[in-house]
Amino acid sequence: MPLVIEKALPEDRAGIMALLETVNMHNIPSPEMPELTYENYFVARLDGRLVGFAGYKVLSATHAKTELMAVDKSCRGLGIGLQLQRRRMEDMIARGITKLTTNTDLPPTIAWYIKHFGYKPVGTLKKEHEFGDPNIDEWTTLEVDLLEWDNARRSHDTQGA
Repeated sequence: MPLVIEKALPEDRAGIMALLETVNMHNIPSPEMPELTYENYFVARLDGRLVGFAGYKVLSATHAKTELMAVDKSCRGLGIGLQLQRRRMEDMIARGITKLTTNTDLPPTIAWYIKHFGYKPVGTLKKEHEFGDPNIDEWTTLEVDLLEWDNARRSHDTQGA
C-alpha cells in the first residue's frame, strides 16, 4: 500500500499525540501550543498506519503559520516530511495565502526548510515552555513567499520533465 497524505480527522488525535510525544511536542495545551485543531492538518499513512502529520494556522487572508510536524522515527528518510510540507503549502496557496511563517528549534530542520522550500531566517523567539528540544531555548523564525516557492517548484518540475 502506498503512502497516502489526507486531511486529518478528530479520530486521528491519539496517533498524532503519540507522534508528538516522540519529539516532546505533546504538551497541548501549553504556552507554546494552546490548542490542536484539525481544520488545516494533514496525516501521512503508510500501509494504513499513521506515520506523520503536519498542520498550519491561518493568521490573515494572505498569511499563515505552520503548526507542528512530526514523522515516525522509523519512517524518517522516506520523504514523508517533504510530502507533508508540500501538501500543506499547496493547500495554503489554493486559499490565497502568500506568506508563510515557521518556527523551529533544531539546526538540521532549519537547514531542511531553507534547502527544500526557500525559507529565510528572520529572527528568533524565546521558548515559553519546554517544547521540542529541551536543550535549545529559542525558536528560529523562518519565512517563505509561497508564490515564489510555487513558481520555483513549477519551473523545476518543467525543466526536469
